[in-house]
Amino acid sequence: MNKKQPPEVLPPILEANNILIKRGGVTVLDIPHFSIKQGKHLSLIGPNGAGKSTLLLTLANLLKLQQGEIYFKGNKIDLSPSTAIAYRRSLSMVFQEPLLFDATVFDNVASGLKIRGIPASEIRHTVNSLLERFGISHLKDRSARKLSVGEAKRTSLARAFAIKPEILFLDEPFSSLDLPTRELLMEDIERNLKEMGTTAIMATHDQMEALRLSDYIAVMNQGEIIQQGIPEEIINHPVNKFVASFIGMETILKAFKQMQIILHPSIKA
Repeated sequence: MNKKQPPEVLPPILEANNILIKRGGVTVLDIPHFSIKQGKHLSLIGPNGAGKSTLLLTLANLLKLQQGEIYFKGNKIDLSPSTAIAYRRSLSMVFQEPLLFDATVFDNVASGLKIRGIPASEIRHTVNSLLERFGISHLKDRSARKLSVGEAKRTSLARAFAIKPEILFLDEPFSSLDLPTRELLMEDIERNLKEMGTTAIMATHDQMEALRLSDYIAVMNQGEIIQQGIPEEIINHPVNKFVASFIGMETILKAFKQMQIILHPSIKA
């Protein structure tokens, strides 16, 4: 009888090797190796222009590879439409700006399930459950055009989780939100990722978001991963001055203090 392998010896659910992307002769992404285990959460963190979103879109097979290879569950994602479609159907992507249809909240969340031919009764159950999970049940009949930024982001996330993706890609999911709203949304994402066991890769420039939601962090700059590891390792043992200044202990303490002051005005700076 075959025994189930423990998580630490399982192959990565997603792996990329020798990724190289150039624009106008300039290298914008140079990643010799990247991988993530099933069920783990990793944040790509770095300043604007570091290449976070480009790497995220590349891993999601939404940008054409110029050089390199991507493997999903050990199988190479080649250029054939059938392979690409099969891979994309196993993942969800949440963009910085929610890309919602001109339809109700319910229909937006249900869209991926309808495309997959899920029975109507199952769609209703799944969608209503997710609307409840993300606190937007009262909005199910509202047009997506009439949603606030926070409501639109919650709708986009509910839609992403609806298809039970094996990998969830998040591109700056908390941008344009005030801190209290961002905190509540982080709680919702954190809870749903854990309950569903979803693998997640998030691009963010915010250190606190990365530390809150990640098992691993990859610090990026100028299209390269400078350091990757567990948060404690990167905070306490940065490999160079850039990493230290971006996500070192002193930087984290300042960010945490600022967040506490905003959430609790009675705290003095």
